[in-house]
Amino acid sequence: MKPKDRQSPGKLSQPAGQVEAASARPFARGAQRPAGSRARAEQGTPPSNTVPSKYIEEIDPPCLVLRTAIDSLYLSYHGELSDEMFVRLEELKETAQDDEEEEQAKAQITIGNHLFAVASHGAGRFRFVLFDDRFRLNISKGSRLPLVYAQISSEYLTAVGVEVAEQELCFVVSSLGRVDELAQVSRADLCLDFIPIVPMDQWAVQQWVTRARKKAAYWGTGDRFTGWMIGQGGDIQSRTYDKVLEVAEESHKTYLYDLWQARGWKADDPVWRQEFQTNRNALKELQVRTVPDLLANLDGLWHYFTEKWLRLAQLDSDSNKSRWPTHPLWEIISNASWGDAAQPALQRIRASGLPTDDRLFTAGFGYVSAFMGREGITDMSRGFKNFMQQADTYHRLRGESTACYVERKARVKGRLFSTINNRIHLDRIEAQKQAEAYRKAREGEE
Repeated sequence: MKPKDRQSPGKLSQPAGQVEAASARPFARGAQRPAGSRARAEQGTPPSNTVPSKYIEEIDPPCLVLRTAIDSLYLSYHGELSDEMFVRLEELKETAQDDEEEEQAKAQITIGNHLFAVASHGAGRFRFVLFDDRFRLNISKGSRLPLVYAQISSEYLTAVGVEVAEQELCFVVSSLGRVDELAQVSRADLCLDFIPIVPMDQWAVQQWVTRARKKAAYWGTGDRFTGWMIGQGGDIQSRTYDKVLEVAEESHKTYLYDLWQARGWKADDPVWRQEFQTNRNALKELQVRTVPDLLANLDGLWHYFTEKWLRLAQLDSDSNKSRWPTHPLWEIISNASWGDAAQPALQRIRASGLPTDDRLFTAGFGYVSAFMGREGITDMSRGFKNFMQQADTYHRLRGESTACYVERKARVKGRLFSTINNRIHLDRIEAQKQAEAYRKAREGEE
């Protein structure tokens, strides 16, 4: 599972380049009108192509906040990898590089209640990479580099919160060797999801008042406006984007639907996300180094991002943009609470990277239906029977049964998804060997 590099605006498709000017636009093609707009239609004219921008901006409220969250968290742990763990990881890394899939599937290690896959290659200067559905660990021997540079999955953060996730991660890291200090926050992404009651493509580029140098707007298929990227490549970056579209086309984080519904979202409502990505340099300047620092300063960080670093303003004739009044939408976003108010919680965590039902039960049947079409068969029972018969003949001619082939592939996928422990038999044998060696040493045997 390769982590997404958010240095690039992956969530905002088809960049238009650095924006010098932008015209007001209505709801993007294919977008749905928010539920709030429908409700207000009974009281007056809803937002439309012909309604003046000033009237649209006076709609109260211009958005409904669904949730605030730490969406991504990257932590660094300094220390030193134990010699025993170094040897073990080196062996597993070589196993992952084996030509035979049966051997690759055994490149796993259990730490606590985590079944990690060991990658066949490192990452940059980090020699080893371990990953499961909750954590991705880049591991070095220590000294100059951090012992571990870790990413906590967004879904796990949403399910258990930052404190619990970091405590569990700390246990895992401590099992690798010596840890010298508290985890250092290397990157944190704060986000806010909201239902806009106003069109999100109506304002001009000049209305973004910011310390950043770069501003870019993005459009997707059919000229659908997908959002803004501000400060790309800097220590602080802002992304304002169509989250429903991003979930459907890129991240597939459909667990968000339940969280939004708990706050009043309906399936045809648009949801947008305001997100700030902050790296270690900016966090240090803002006096945030550890996880306790981060949690204690969420309100302060959010107000800094939305008041001092970036602000959406209303157009004004004043030559000094800092005096332009703040847009009503931004007022709500800026004043969102990051306190102890209860946030919607996930009921379960699904392993990240798993294929979706839509993919499995459409693409999977696609090959069977192609076979049936080739053979001139329309009856599903007969088609499956013939498919399995011919598949077994095909694989037996290559030296193995269909059952063996499918099991081998399932074990390879199970390693990547952290759902099948392919080493359980090997680990049992190893444990027996260690126990026997301990017994002999205790009894003084040669």
